[in-house]
Amino acid sequence: MVVRILYILGIAIGLYAIFNNLPYIFKVDFSDPTLAFGKILVSLFPVIAGSVIVYVSSYNLYLSFKKKNSKSGGE
Repeated sequence: MVVRILYILGIAIGLYAIFNNLPYIFKVDFSDPTLAFGKILVSLFPVIAGSVIVYVSSYNLYLSFKKKNSKSGGE
């Protein structure tokens, strides 16, 4: 039960990282290309990390529910 709560917390943290940094990728001023590239990377890395966290947490949450259902009867 506690592990599932941690998976849900991981999904929430990943979504926060994605939606908190995603708008800044599209608000970059390209007048200075080097600075623009740096700003894109600073915003892109948390979005990628958040996506990985959401993917891994949701997949593990799915597997934990699948494992519980197969133990309780199914196959």
